Amino acid sequence: MSYAHTEVAQIAAISRNRCIGKDNEMPWHLSEDLQRFKALTTENKDSDIQGIVIMGRKTFESMGAKPLPKRFNFIITSQIDYAQKHDLKERKDVYVVHNLDDALTQAASLAHGAHLETIWIIGGERLFNEAMMYTDRIELTHVDTDIKDGDAFYPELPQDFEIAAESESKHDDNSDLSFKFVTYHKINA
Repeated sequence: MSYAHTEVAQIAAISRNRCIGKDNEMPWHLSEDLQRFKALTTENKDSDIQGIVIMGRKTFESMGAKPLPKRFNFIITSQIDYAQKHDLKERKDVYVVHNLDDALTQAASLAHGAHLETIWIIGGERLFNEAMMYTDRIELTHVDTDIKDGDAFYPELPQDFEIAAESESKHDDNSDLSFKFVTYHKINA
């Protein structure tokens, strides 16, 4: 269902029990997954700005409150003075907004100007749920583990999504975890 003729995609790594976070951190470190995240969320390599990401405040803070380089970063928060408190007001690559509609509207406008095809929703739990109705594609890394005490979870996929591509199972020696990459597309009605 694109938003203003721009694809909306979600990207996350999830455990078997759909966990995406624990204590505002990812419950694992998978180098290949992080490399894939960077490759997918940056597309226009000939430009200073190579992608657009939308995230909630907690996700931003889980990344050390540092914007992702070479991307327009949209941070959704209900805190009116958030940009000022975190010295983000003067940055040209950061937009602090207060709802998903504003983020998507501004992101779509920037995407057209920067010749970017995709707006990426990168978390957290509430934003993934809220953005599902606008989402065209989902890129999930399925991590073969259960996180018993996780506190953030990826939503169940709606029935109108189907697997479009799936990698072979991979193994990360440092974490001793197996995982695979799966791409889901929304079925056009």
